[in-house]
Amino acid sequence: ALPIFPRDQGKERPCLNFHMGLCDGYCRKEMPRSQHQEAMAQAIRLLEGKFGQVEKDLREQMEEAAEALEFERAAALRDRLKAITLLGKRQKVVAGSLSDTDVVGFHRGEAKSCFVVLHYADGDLAAKDMDLIETPVEEAREDTVSALIKQYYGSRGSLPRQILLPCEIEDEVPVMRMLSEACGHRVSLVTPQRGAKMDLIRLANKNAREELERSITKEERKNQLLSLFGSMLGMENPPRRIEAYDISNTGSDDIVGGMTVFVDGKPLKRDYRKFRIRSTETPDDYGSMREVITRRFTHYLDEDGKFSARPDVLFIDGGAEH
Repeated sequence: ALPIFPRDQGKERPCLNFHMGLCDGYCRKEMPRSQHQEAMAQAIRLLEGKFGQVEKDLREQMEEAAEALEFERAAALRDRLKAITLLGKRQKVVAGSLSDTDVVGFHRGEAKSCFVVLHYADGDLAAKDMDLIETPVEEAREDTVSALIKQYYGSRGSLPRQILLPCEIEDEVPVMRMLSEACGHRVSLVTPQRGAKMDLIRLANKNAREELERSITKEERKNQLLSLFGSMLGMENPPRRIEAYDISNTGSDDIVGGMTVFVDGKPLKRDYRKFRIRSTETPDDYGSMREVITRRFTHYLDEDGKFSARPDVLFIDGGAEH
């Protein structure tokens, strides 16, 4: 929405939308509340698909305005009537074309994909099916969709007369023949390129993407993050064990190194360790860190059970010298 000019605030004047013809200015005092309520009721009837009733109301208002010599208002009502009539015709065409139709959506994720089927009857969405699948990265999208179509509809006794596909498949003709023979009537496979049917494909694809996003668990998100982290470090595989080190100086006689451990992205507190620094009695972060790391891997080489696990990544708190 366009903003209200500061000088209009509190002045009981309509905002810029009204002056640009984008709003009827129902906020004005001279606008009766009943007119606003009628406009809202009309909008609700449009959303409910009651185009005939809205057209009748607008035609009556247009005729009343013409008889009262309010020609500008009559012209505006005429234009609105034309727009709603056109919208109603389009809605009827869409409803007629979707009398018995399935719309297929597909979205490929990094590890999983989602296959969605929207079932339409008399132009209304009657049901929805979805399935999450593991898909090989090297498999083409068209091949995956073709396999899913045959798998999904091959075991169903009742099939629609039309199936809208998100992409063209190479074996469209044999698949169409197979489905038609299975159900006893012609089943058409259509890949829309534009118009209302393409809008439905976009809707189905959006459904598939959202279902896939909802299905990704916290564990999977963590694994994806570890994979990304590993690739950033140039590692062939995601890091499984990460160790982080820091030095704490609470006094000249109490210098301690700390080791925290994360395995598969989760803290492993039983492997946390503290190292009391022996090599110095004065704060020396670099020397202290050298001692901690040396002692940690000395234990590892000595096959000390408490340090037997080999880390994939070390996080060391400090400057570039570390």
